[in-house]
Amino acid sequence: MIVILGLGGWLRYQSNTIDNLRAVNQTQAQTIETQSATISKLKQDAVENQRVMLELSKQESEARSQSDEVIRTIPQQVKQSNAYNANAPSNVIEFLRK
Repeated sequence: MIVILGLGGWLRYQSNTIDNLRAVNQTQAQTIETQSATISKLKQDAVENQRVMLELSKQESEARSQSDEVIRTIPQQVKQSNAYNANAPSNVIEFLRK
């Protein structure tokens, strides 16, 4: 009789342990699912950030090329004149207006 009661108690303990482990397993599965979704979103954001950075770099490079071209087209006489008393070249003024 004591053996049967002992086995019944042990069986109940094992059943509770299994139920607790299933609950923990389900919680971990939900955590993994949430983290996987977050990782996917972060990867998409990283790709978008890289695209934006490349676009900005291209625009900055184009602006730099335009400003370099404006500087190259300034006549040598204007470059050597006293800047305090001289008018700015028209191409520089147009570039600054943009």
